[in-house]
Amino acid sequence: MTDETDEDLEAAEKTAKENRAHPRFRLNQGVTIRLSNGEFIKAQAVNISIGGIYVEYGAPADEGLVFDLCFDLPFSQEFKRIYVKGKVMRSIFIGSRDAYGIAFCFDGFAKDSESVLKEYIDLRTRQQSSSGSF
Repeated sequence: MTDETDEDLEAAEKTAKENRAHPRFRLNQGVTIRLSNGEFIKAQAVNISIGGIYVEYGAPADEGLVFDLCFDLPFSQEFKRIYVKGKVMRSIFIGSRDAYGIAFCFDGFAKDSESVLKEYIDLRTRQQSSSGSF
């Protein structure tokens, strides 16, 4: 975990965008995270890709730790639940929001969660292509 200024965050985000293997889509959904002690906490998803999810929470997470994550993805007529393991890739303090930004890389899917995620990403890609924007 590192403390970052807003300028540092902007530079880090620019570098992250340049290095991303997958496009990201904005997401404003609650995420339930199971901690190593079995406790459940709620975080807020900011964006998602086929490879991971970025959330904001009130405390940091150590890089390399793996957590169970659960969240719903919005489709046109319903929500579909995703269960994944997420490995912490980075955790940074966002002073302007008094929160920590935590980037998870997906590290395993339960049941049909991977196919649901692919379906969601395909939907968002088609929506983006037809609208020309995010």
